Amino acid sequence: MYLGRSLVLLGALALCIAARLPWMSVPALFGVSGPDVEAIEIGWEDNGYVTGAIGVVLLLIGLLRRAPGRQPYSMAAALLAGVALLEVAGCFLRVLEINPEAGFFPATKVGIYVSLLGALLALAGGLSRTPLKASQGDAPSGGDSSQIQPVSI
Repeated sequence: MYLGRSLVLLGALALCIAARLPWMSVPALFGVSGPDVEAIEIGWEDNGYVTGAIGVVLLLIGLLRRAPGRQPYSMAAALLAGVALLEVAGCFLRVLEINPEAGFFPATKVGIYVSLLGALLALAGGLSRTPLKASQGDAPSGGDSSQIQPVSI
């Protein structure tokens, strides 16, 4: 399996898992507790739905991506991973805006960090360049093979 595809699949899996993990600590952010507010922590309201859906689409892109000889990178995967990254960054900014008395790290939980890692992995996989395979007609014929041939991109 190729590195770019592996990174997209791993990042997508992390996004799907993180969508169902708690992202924020409501008692640390707002000072309220109880079973009614615990549901808000999972995926930080609707942000988990967005990143989870992006994770599912990225899984499909990673599984259906063509061989790297035909496609050097996946712009769709990079774009979707960028949207997920912006979603997570918005949540981080929202926590900083609320400015909890408990502090930033006690107010955040594992789900937001797994989402951040998944988005970064998928973005790296979508933007990774794999060497294009040279066709049989492009091979140099004769001459000195020790000279480096220029490659146009």
